[in-house]
Amino acid sequence: MPTPISPELPVLDSGQTPETLSHWIALEEIDSTVLLQGFAYWRGLCRTRKFPSRHDVAPRGLAGLLRHTTLLRVIDGGVDYEFRVVGDAYVMAHGTSFQGMCWSETERLSPGFHAMIKSTYDRVVRKGEPVATRGWIDRGGRGSELIYSEYLFLPLGEDDATVDHILVFAVYVPHQQSANLLKRSDLG
Repeated sequence: MPTPISPELPVLDSGQTPETLSHWIALEEIDSTVLLQGFAYWRGLCRTRKFPSRHDVAPRGLAGLLRHTTLLRVIDGGVDYEFRVVGDAYVMAHGTSFQGMCWSETERLSPGFHAMIKSTYDRVVRKGEPVATRGWIDRGGRGSELIYSEYLFLPLGEDDATVDHILVFAVYVPHQQSANLLKRSDLG
């Protein structure tokens, strides 16, 4: 059973959006048991390598994690990313399945969050190292549906120099009361 995440709702000033409250975190700061299990699975596949290959990842090894799993194929070294596998948790949080779509096709669905996640994908590809994030997403601009999330992005590739896929584990906690979050900056 995953550790429940109970984040406090952010208090935003007029210059902030929930997306600006999403940020990278150290791997040691991960709260979610799901992400920790995913990280342990990935590390076990690494053996003596910097990161495992896409072919090392098997559905059997992901038992209990599949609904929280997304697999992206890296296109042209990170020019774009294709959603190859999309778990149910991702679909429920974002309100649609991106399976078979490229990242560039999804910007209209979550514009503020889009740039932050793209830079995270790019970092994983460039450095070949895991990255974790935590924060808030807004489902397609519908401000009444803020969702708190934790993500873990893990590199996959045939050799230790080239990332050709990214394995993602994510957990989401919806908050229906987001309409009360925005505070005017001139209120004390």
